[in-house]
Amino acid sequence: MRDFDIRSTLKQTKLIHFFNDGSSKIVDEFTFPSTNSRIDIAVINCELHGYEIKSSRDTLQRLPNQLIGYEKVLDYLHVVAEPKHIVHIEKILPDWVGLTVCQEVNSNVELLDIKLSNKNPHKEAFHIAKLLWRDEIIDILNANNIKFRKKDRNWLLCEVLAANLELDFISKEVRNKIKLRDSWKLGKQVY
Repeated sequence: MRDFDIRSTLKQTKLIHFFNDGSSKIVDEFTFPSTNSRIDIAVINCELHGYEIKSSRDTLQRLPNQLIGYEKVLDYLHVVAEPKHIVHIEKILPDWVGLTVCQEVNSNVELLDIKLSNKNPHKEAFHIAKLLWRDEIIDILNANNIKFRKKDRNWLLCEVLAANLELDFISKEVRNKIKLRDSWKLGKQVY
């Protein structure tokens, strides 16, 4: 099975209600700049959900490092994998990460939850803030009357955000800013 088949099935089943929900945004290949990782599908609404796909054609070599990056940013994470990977993935998944097996049954692709995800207790404000573009960071700093130097690089501004605002507030602001973006996949990202 190909990544495309699993992705399509996931979108047509578990994620279908998010496509019809005006308060959610679904993004393929969502990048986390500060952790140099990318999640296959991100669902952004009142939380940040990630879906990492591992088809039988994939190796699991990168998964441990991906999990470290995802842990700093995502509220919830689900790994969706074919049966050949399940035993190995179960050995390395943190407690909060969900696991779904994707298999072909009578020419149909089916998804079966093995383990549901729980809320991630390890998020870090700085890494969440790094999802923002420069103008979005400055908007939040100004709206909250936080002093900063305009010439500072983005990572310094993110440190200022993380030092002055609560994690939950930053998470909410970041999700709201991302959901407002129109053309952000067209190369307008500035990190």
